[in-house]
Amino acid sequence: MKKLIQIISFTFAAVALSTFSAASTAAEQSTVAGTTLELNGLGVHSELRNEWFLNGLYLVSKTDDSDEVINSSGAKRMELKVLADNLSGRRLKRFWIERIKNNNEASSVLANAKSVRDFATVMDNDLVNGDTVTIDLLPSEATVISINGSEVGRTGAEVFPLILRTWVGERPPSSEFKDAILGDTSGAQRAELISRFSAIQPSSARVAQFDQAAVAAREAEERQKREEEVRKQQEEEQQRLLEEQAKIAEQEKLLEEQKKQAEAEQQAEEEAEAERLKRELEEAKRQLAEQQKAIEEQGPTPAEVAQLRKQYSDSVGAHYVPYFEYPQRDILRRHGKSSLMRPRKGKTHGDVSISIEVDREGLLVGGSLVSSSGEKILDDAVMNALFDSVPFPAMPEDLPGETFKTTVSISIPAPQM
Repeated sequence: MKKLIQIISFTFAAVALSTFSAASTAAEQSTVAGTTLELNGLGVHSELRNEWFLNGLYLVSKTDDSDEVINSSGAKRMELKVLADNLSGRRLKRFWIERIKNNNEASSVLANAKSVRDFATVMDNDLVNGDTVTIDLLPSEATVISINGSEVGRTGAEVFPLILRTWVGERPPSSEFKDAILGDTSGAQRAELISRFSAIQPSSARVAQFDQAAVAAREAEERQKREEEVRKQQEEEQQRLLEEQAKIAEQEKLLEEQKKQAEAEQQAEEEAEAERLKRELEEAKRQLAEQQKAIEEQGPTPAEVAQLRKQYSDSVGAHYVPYFEYPQRDILRRHGKSSLMRPRKGKTHGDVSISIEVDREGLLVGGSLVSSSGEKILDDAVMNALFDSVPFPAMPEDLPGETFKTTVSISIPAPQM
């Protein structure tokens, strides 16, 4: 009997060891867009001493060089397994925007403002312990975000390096985390992290919830396609009206020629025919005028649009200015306290012009520096304030276009002691 118990115990231990080995082996590799990727490193991401995620980075080839991690070609995967009890979507959305801003040049972030905003919006999902988030790079195609195995959104491929720098950039969660993601861990530490990583799995209820979210995302995409079809039909109708107007103009010309011929030849038949054409023309013109009037009533006149653009441009500028904060600490660090005693234009103060582009909801689409103050610190402070001032006032309903672009000038005064 004792020997039988030993055999059974050995069998269970062998099965458990086999299961652990298989899970660990699976964690060492992942597949993205048909490409097999290798696990480069694992690291625990903590905020204020609280564990948030256990993160894994998968690459085509392993490397301990952060620049090579960011710039290497091929598919990539950032995988996050939730360790916290719960994380609110609202907090995560703000967290990602701040980390992307802190680890990238302001010009790069603003050049990809829409993709950054789209990514942060997708990350606005409440997460709980065990949830798994993957951020995949499909080269030259897209950045794809999935939660618990279901795709919840995608944005441009160009935003992936900006996201990846939040792990291996100048301001990662910690230096220990960055080293771990770059593979700088002992064999024992790596084995322990892989074991922990493999054991974290979402519940069946959470998997089902995001399956439904994927369905909702597809429905939203189909709804957008239908709206695009309606817009196309409206454009075709407008083109048809223009063609009818051209035909009427041609008929007017023909009528005038026929009328002259009837007067010259004094032929009653031709005059009667001309009169008939005239009545048809007047009816067609009346109908066209009614259709044209209906179209014109749907929107403002060009002069009104110009006035709307000016008013909205002033509103965007007035909204932005209060969010600018003078970067006194950075100015002191670069130029010293003497700069406050003897301010110089182009160093401590100056004039900056920036281009701002927003969508109809007032959300930032893009921005760029139009004219510099002469001091990069001041320029960067002006550019970084763009994200803090979102959202801007929504575009007026009668203002045409999906986006609005304007230039705002900011006069930065000399600092006061």
